[in-house]
Amino acid sequence: MQVKLNGQDISTQTTTLLHLLQEYKIDTKSIAVAINLEVIKEDKWHTHPLKDGDTIECLTFLGGG
Repeated sequence: MQVKLNGQDISTQTTTLLHLLQEYKIDTKSIAVAINLEVIKEDKWHTHPLKDGDTIECLTFLGGG
């Protein structure tokens, strides 16, 4: 299937969000993930299905003042 991950078109056989993050070695600490502009809660990553054409954005939290 074809999806867009952080602005890049990729091809994957992975079926869940968590497996995609693991496949692309994305550090899952302190990130939020949105699929098609909908934030997916971390406790749903292991079951959230991916669909052809999904747009996935991984957002990192930065601290500062």
